[in-house]
Amino acid sequence: MRFLSFLLALFVLTGLSCQELPKEYRGEEGRKKLERYKKQFVKGVVLIKEDLKDKIPEGDFFLIISVRNLQDPAPIAVVRVKNPEFPFEFKITGKDKIRPDRFIEGDLIIRARVSKSPMAEMQKGDLVGSVNAKAGDRNVKLIIDTEVE
Repeated sequence: MRFLSFLLALFVLTGLSCQELPKEYRGEEGRKKLERYKKQFVKGVVLIKEDLKDKIPEGDFFLIISVRNLQDPAPIAVVRVKNPEFPFEFKITGKDKIRPDRFIEGDLIIRARVSKSPMAEMQKGDLVGSVNAKAGDRNVKLIIDTEVE
């Protein structure tokens, strides 16, 4: 029975993977759309400056990484990680977007914050850092280097 289920799943996946590309993604304009989606990510590592490592909160804390466009201060995408270990490798994609109508594209600001709170607002004692990047970058090095006063 398991073997039959496996064969059925394999057949369905094979059939789906061979489907024709939808009309909206064919031709030159379609390729441009696909390229826009393909580069909709940023990948890298978050490090903490040596003299701030002892300021990481004890107990539960959060690493909040946000991606922003240079022209619009509202975050495009956000990732929250509870109790990460540093250095922390990240990849932010279209799946992490706040609103589906915005894109991770062009020149970006990537911000990271270590906080006792998972909320968006910075608080006294939070540790923060930021770096400029481009959509599709794979080796972003973001260093948390400041404590919020």
